[in-house]
Amino acid sequence: MIFLLAIGCRSAQSSSSTTASDLPLLITPIFIQSQMGDSTTTQQENQIREWLKKGDTLQAIPALNKLAMRYSNRVDYSQAYDCYWQALLLAEQVGDKRTQADSYNGLGILYSLYERRDAALDSYLQSLTINKRLLATGEIDSLKLRDNYFALAIHFRYQNEVSLANAYLDSCESIPLKSPYANTLVKAERAYLLIQSHHYPEAEALLLPLQAELTDFLPSYLVIYHSLLGDLYVAWEAFAKAQTHYQLALNSAKTHLAHLNFVPDTYFKLSKVMTVLQKPTAANTYMQTAYALDQWLYSAKSPNNHFLLEIKDKYREEQERQAQIIQEQRLRQLEQEEYIWILKTVVLVVTLVLVGFAAIVWTRKIRRKHKLERTALHLRQQQEQEKNQAILEVKNKELTNTTLQIIAKDELLSEVKTQLTTLQKEGHSPEIRKLIQTIQLNKDQSWLAFEKQFAAVNNDFFDKLRAQFPELKPYDHKICALIKLDFSGKEMAQLLGISAESANTSRYRLRKRLGLEKGDNLKEFIDKV
Repeated sequence: MIFLLAIGCRSAQSSSSTTASDLPLLITPIFIQSQMGDSTTTQQENQIREWLKKGDTLQAIPALNKLAMRYSNRVDYSQAYDCYWQALLLAEQVGDKRTQADSYNGLGILYSLYERRDAALDSYLQSLTINKRLLATGEIDSLKLRDNYFALAIHFRYQNEVSLANAYLDSCESIPLKSPYANTLVKAERAYLLIQSHHYPEAEALLLPLQAELTDFLPSYLVIYHSLLGDLYVAWEAFAKAQTHYQLALNSAKTHLAHLNFVPDTYFKLSKVMTVLQKPTAANTYMQTAYALDQWLYSAKSPNNHFLLEIKDKYREEQERQAQIIQEQRLRQLEQEEYIWILKTVVLVVTLVLVGFAAIVWTRKIRRKHKLERTALHLRQQQEQEKNQAILEVKNKELTNTTLQIIAKDELLSEVKTQLTTLQKEGHSPEIRKLIQTIQLNKDQSWLAFEKQFAAVNNDFFDKLRAQFPELKPYDHKICALIKLDFSGKEMAQLLGISAESANTSRYRLRKRLGLEKGDNLKEFIDKV
């Protein structure tokens, strides 16, 4: 990242068409990370821990939702995700429907950010359904529904369903507020829908008066406001105005540390505007910054998003855990009932033969019933194992696709490195040599990313391999992992940076170390580990 910014700075100095105002101080992943930890967040975290320690969940739950919203605004989506789910689980345990609705609404926003539109809509509708029930019982007033309707309006705007979006905005306006700024955000959203419908003058007339209102009561929303104006002027081909408003949006994001999820797209749009305005250096710098932020925020390889690569649906896991506990309790209950019936049978046989005979028949009937229930329970457990195996296979397929993308990228990098090496020999440029080193580092990091993802999906594979074959070396472990993913010798060679012949030799040596005969299938053997 520092390398990319350095290139941008040198380019800015060498371009006569780009001014200092075109390149303000950029919002980078490093800057965002430096702002994540603050005293307010730490204080909230400590307070929540104290409440939970004391068992005061009624205060901890809304605080968790509030902290999740703060994390979301700071683009720390992993922490936001965890806080919302923790709040949801606690709310279900104590029957707090109000905070359940808030948690679902927050989760809908997170799912929407990662393009999981169906999951987002489901969460929004669950929140709305809960709030409507609470409204019907008089536990909340209708003002709470405005948040639900506004979130759904934004959702359908992203889906380009303008009529549905307008309908939910109408629902927002149908619920009156005493504040003079009650419909400011609704008007801004209406303006965006007008832009989508190509009604540019009407959109501008609706947006411009809102700046003073937003500055007074919600200055952090200026990030979205100026971004909307930028979109309007791009559509209207007023590119100089678009540049101004996109830069104002970025300045607001940096000042208020809010709505940072808009920053990558704003940089992308600003890059296109600078290209139209024939300012290639600024366009290139903004594009690089946008790409770096987008990768950091949303890429599956980003350390910021490893929580998306795990099977980490905490709500589902908790529900499955509770179901497993109930099953085990039921099994113990059945075993206890069987034992009691056997004792009764013994007593009845001793006292009266006929009654004992009837008791034996009844006991056998109960035992058959219990056996059927135990069989059904074991069958469900087996189905769960098969389901988990299917999930593992899907994850391995995703990992294979990711690895093939890494191979394609590394092939391109190798070709670029070869060309750069030739240029470096001719020109002896230190910048080229530094770029070659960076490419090599990137290739090393590609393998580390693959290794980490493989271990996350197949978490006990290497442990079993070491236990069964302690003589295998780390390099052999790599070969085993690639064979498990069904990689060909050519693909293995590309990922490991060796020749295809060396890859085949490695497979042959691995067969010998594993003690396989000529007719044994190496892939099937490794799959059974």
